Amino acid sequence: MSAVEDFAQYQLRFVDDIQHDYEVIRPIVLFAETIAARSRQTGIEPTVVGAKARRFAMEGMLGLVDQRVVNPGRKGHVYPEAVAAHILYIKQLYPPIHDREIVRIVQRKFGYKTNHHTVKHFLERFALPVQLELNLLAFAEFADAYQARWTVVRMWYEGWNKQSIAGCLQMARSHVYAIIAAFERDGFEGLEEQRTRPSPHPDDQLTLPFLKDVLDLQQEYPRAGRFRLHGLLEQQYGPDLPSESTVGRAMAINRRVHGAPGPWHSARDEQEVVSEPRHLPYRPHYRHHLWFVDIRYLVKLDGRWVYSICMLEGYSRMILAGMASEHQDLPALLQLLFAALSAYGCPEAIVSDHGAVFRAEDYVAILKALEIEPKYIELRKPWQNLIEAQFKVQLRLADFKFEQAGTLEEIQRLHAAFIETFNTSRHGAHQERTDNRRTPVDVLGWVRGRAVDPERLRRLFGRVQFLRTVNPYGFVSIQRFYIYAEQGLSRQRVAVWIYEGQLRIEYRETLIARYRCAYDPRQKRLREVSQPTLYHTMFASPQLELIELDDTQWIKVQQRAWHRRTHLMLAMGEQLTLAGLGTSALVSLYVQALGEVGRNCFPHVSWVM
Repeated sequence: MSAVEDFAQYQLRFVDDIQHDYEVIRPIVLFAETIAARSRQTGIEPTVVGAKARRFAMEGMLGLVDQRVVNPGRKGHVYPEAVAAHILYIKQLYPPIHDREIVRIVQRKFGYKTNHHTVKHFLERFALPVQLELNLLAFAEFADAYQARWTVVRMWYEGWNKQSIAGCLQMARSHVYAIIAAFERDGFEGLEEQRTRPSPHPDDQLTLPFLKDVLDLQQEYPRAGRFRLHGLLEQQYGPDLPSESTVGRAMAINRRVHGAPGPWHSARDEQEVVSEPRHLPYRPHYRHHLWFVDIRYLVKLDGRWVYSICMLEGYSRMILAGMASEHQDLPALLQLLFAALSAYGCPEAIVSDHGAVFRAEDYVAILKALEIEPKYIELRKPWQNLIEAQFKVQLRLADFKFEQAGTLEEIQRLHAAFIETFNTSRHGAHQERTDNRRTPVDVLGWVRGRAVDPERLRRLFGRVQFLRTVNPYGFVSIQRFYIYAEQGLSRQRVAVWIYEGQLRIEYRETLIARYRCAYDPRQKRLREVSQPTLYHTMFASPQLELIELDDTQWIKVQQRAWHRRTHLMLAMGEQLTLAGLGTSALVSLYVQALGEVGRNCFPHVSWVM
């Protein structure tokens, strides 16, 4: 008879589960048979056979007892009488107590191990009688203050948590923390007559001026929580600012009494339920170790999206450069990168998602030339980019104002104000610092990244960006073209970006004008400039034109001829100047009268390329 048939015959005679389990592991223990072979003979999984043999080797025959019967987490478990009575006493003394606290209290008092599931089933079977009342003296009712403090300490070491102690003794939780801290620091001497109550009490700080200041911020930032408002109030109150919890209480009072907005939760926050800690592969360990960049859809303006583009320093969480733009193309990204590198030097790496602009050839080439490693987060895991946390702050502090704005100029002004507020307010990532630096600008301080020569930086960006000076008529000279930028920026240096058929003129990270262009990369020469689009910005000239021209009459792009007609141009310029025409109209009439513009028409403009 085979071993399999032999075990099948044994099964017919078993009268107890322990007999069965012992016969399963007996050849393993006595005759050194392998677990795999015994599993094939008995038809039981190898892991189960191995677990039974291991328990037998450690505990003998008791190890073969069905664990489901003795497991205290199962229903029907019977507590010893003293333990059961104490569980009912604790639950009646303070009904809100958590089952896990009861487990800890029972273990410390009786040395009896159980778990919260067993306690829950036990309390379900033995409901508390509602007519029974066990009143413990409140903290303020003790005749002896030392005895009251000792009661707090004793309950803490018996296993009660601080919140339950405060609720059971009807005292402030902060007072419980202070008493326990004094005992742990000074022992029983800390329970002697002394002031263990925190001062000042939060009730004394809820003054009418403070409530009014909180109410004003609630109305200005209706989506902000108490942490953000506490950080904004810190700039006004300084070290005398009440705690964050006091700010939260003031916000609740304003909601109840004055109808202040809040609390506010976004639909995205409600959908994001994280059951386990998220993996962050890119953690900065020092200043300018990692920068983070991303583009966020901000708000729709006249049916078109306006985007927020920001560059974040990872260690300090400071926004190094940011802009609100109607375009999320490569020139906008390179403009932001150029501003950050010029002001703060080079980081070790820049982290972004897999967007097309972050994988563009020119962008990657500039980073590699500066020995900056481009890093990319995993697909569909945006939380790996630390700038996502900044975007959530922007959602709470600035989006409400962006939605009320009516022009791009206003959105850009609000975006710049948000960056200033974000950099100078306390950040949650710095609450545990011991140097008392809580804001991103304080943490970054004067530290800069690896230095880069400004001339080398301009050469690297020279393929797509260069500087020009605006002449008195609002035009810039680029090779054989005069291109209108903005008359209000006369004699100012503007940045010109040429990339993938677009020519953009920008000033202080603000788009002034945009054109379509044809560019020959071999000869490095502009072949054609057309389709002008001008933007109304804060830099527009306040002076009105005497003669207003429509788009047909107002020629914004003029190509110069190869030969010069200096004398004729100067003479025509003198006649038109005497006519007293507006400057934009004057340039347009120049173009219509001559059809060609000589190189010396605007001698003060720098000649390039």
